Amino acid sequence: MLQDSKPYRVITEYISPYLDSIIFHEGESVQVGIEFVDDPEWKSWIRCKGDGGKEAWCPGEYLDIFGDAGIFIRDYDAKELTVYIGEILSVGEQLNGFGAGVKDDGECGWISMKCLEELV
Repeated sequence: MLQDSKPYRVITEYISPYLDSIIFHEGESVQVGIEFVDDPEWKSWIRCKGDGGKEAWCPGEYLDIFGDAGIFIRDYDAKELTVYIGEILSVGEQLNGFGAGVKDDGECGWISMKCLEELV
């Protein structure tokens, strides 16, 4: 289990539409696009486009934004986890309605907190 993480059970299946992990590094410049507005619990997710055309939703808190340009102030991996009902995850950082989770097999990625319930 990650330091400062808590166990959660998956209560809603989620199949990630993104097959590859998209990684941005601290200091990397990106083109800043639209902000995600379809869910009020998922605030401050911004569409970013980096070198080579890689594009992903990124937390605004990880960026210094200057108009339509941004610079990452820390590393960010945009990987989303595919999860199935009943799986147990360790969830550490929570940000804008998502948690950074780790599955039992060691796979890491982001998952909507709406898909999870905390184990007590």
